[in-house]
Amino acid sequence: MADTKNNENKTYWLNIRLTAVEREKILAKCKETTCRSLSEYARTVLFQEKVTVRYRNDSLDKLMEELILLHKELNYLGNNFNQVVTKINAVKSAGELSFWLSVSRKLQQQLLEKTEIIKLHITHLSEKWLQDSSAVNP
Repeated sequence: MADTKNNENKTYWLNIRLTAVEREKILAKCKETTCRSLSEYARTVLFQEKVTVRYRNDSLDKLMEELILLHKELNYLGNNFNQVVTKINAVKSAGELSFWLSVSRKLQQQLLEKTEIIKLHITHLSEKWLQDSSAVNP
């Protein structure tokens, strides 16, 4: 309905009585949508317009949490590795160079291990995505 989409001030009230359970159900349904207010949700439903519902995938949420942690670890390791490379470039003695090269090898190994973990997560994600898309389009 065109009147619900314009910026005209809403001056009329529609009051309804609800039980506590009914109110909680409506609020829960409203939170699952992209509506910014309960009033917007109610108008959308009453005028039988399309309600956009948000969809959450718990396994992807968990994957995102893991990837965020891995991202932080990679940033930490990358920063340390960059500092070591800077030290190596500034080294003047052979003994100091040997020390910093061994440190850089350890950091490089940690970076490679984290990269492999990320590759595995990406592989699992792509396999899940392929399974989901093949289930939708048989």
